[in-house]
Amino acid sequence: MTLTIGFLGGGNMASALLGGLVRKMDGAHLHVTDHNAPKLEKLAALGVTTHETTGDWISECDLFVLAVKPQVMKEALVPVKPLLKKGGAALSIAAGIEGSVLSGWLGGYPVIRAMPNTPALVGAGLSGLWVPEGTSPEHAEAAEFVMRAVGNVVACKTEAELDVVGAIPGSGPAYVFRFLEALERAAQKRGFTPEDARELAIGTVFGAAKLARESEESFATLRERVTSKGGTTARALAVMNERDIDGMMDDAVEAALRRTAEMKALFR
Repeated sequence: MTLTIGFLGGGNMASALLGGLVRKMDGAHLHVTDHNAPKLEKLAALGVTTHETTGDWISECDLFVLAVKPQVMKEALVPVKPLLKKGGAALSIAAGIEGSVLSGWLGGYPVIRAMPNTPALVGAGLSGLWVPEGTSPEHAEAAEFVMRAVGNVVACKTEAELDVVGAIPGSGPAYVFRFLEALERAAQKRGFTPEDARELAIGTVFGAAKLARESEESFATLRERVTSKGGTTARALAVMNERDIDGMMDDAVEAALRRTAEMKALFR
């Protein structure tokens, strides 16, 4: 794919995407601007073209990725708006700002939205991608190309589905890290060193996730295969079920969605 892709912002997620993209395309066709000089130095080392400010280079970008924090997005787009390439599109990876709002800030410019998650930093991301009706196939393909540079992509039929992606794989790594903390503490409480307790926790989650990824069985079937009737696993799961783990997770996802709605309202 012959594309020129620009990035507004060179933070962690932009850096991850650029790091993935340089393995798939010529870094000379990748541009990024950021006010932070050390960030630009690291990105330049990847082989991408860096800029301290916006400029005419933006007019060369077929796809322009909006990767600054939501709270500074509107201000950051002011100098960008008149420079965007005619016939191009923008791809936002910012949470909480609707595509129609971003498009309005850009004078009606086409905006696609994606919701990546932090495992993208190690090439194991899962991104939701929402392409508005009327978007050209070329722009949709370009946006998916960018997001697949750091992992898998799930297509969202509606923008509302993108909010759910934010609440599950977006926030989900934190849920998993919290579970890892609990496993680690349980192991330490029973005499394991911090180092061994950490390994027990990570090994458990990593191994289970890898098995689930490589199996065609449902999660329920995989769980049942570990659970002998009347055995130790059954006793442990009974505790979790008594405390309504399903209800807890559903409430957690709903809380994240409510917060997303509050954030979106701030930018309308």
